Amino acid sequence: MGLSSFFDYGVPDASPETEPAPVFLGDASTDDWRQLLAVAEHRRFDVGEQLIEAGERSRAFYIVGLGELEVLAPGKGGRLQRIALIGQQSIFGEQAFFDGRPRSASVCATQPGELYGITPEAFEVLAARAPELARAVLFDLGRILSLRLRNATGNLFKGRR
Repeated sequence: MGLSSFFDYGVPDASPETEPAPVFLGDASTDDWRQLLAVAEHRRFDVGEQLIEAGERSRAFYIVGLGELEVLAPGKGGRLQRIALIGQQSIFGEQAFFDGRPRSASVCATQPGELYGITPEAFEVLAARAPELARAVLFDLGRILSLRLRNATGNLFKGRR
């Protein structure tokens, strides 16, 4: 597994509505995925189902196997507004995985699908079984978190230019 994909930051100044969600572990082998999904909790979901509610406490991050999700955050007047779409082979929940703080946004399904949850405890099992894969997972979670932070920061300053 090469490191080049870890540092591909994509197109700057793209909005979350037009930029595709970053692919998680795009260079992973079939065996890597088999090992990772062996420690994950599998869950199916339907259209409209809320998978995460802002403010809840849980530490898992999730890999979207099939389907599409929308990330919703309170906007003006407290109304929820879409801040991102997440598609197949991308992730969500990485912030809470790292910092253990309450969820910062809600996530709802726009299509039926399935996801795989990785708790910190499941990650420890993966790290013991496959340390190089666990290292790759951490680098890719960090890469995606960084991309999302750059995008959010860029959106904050667009109106000030």
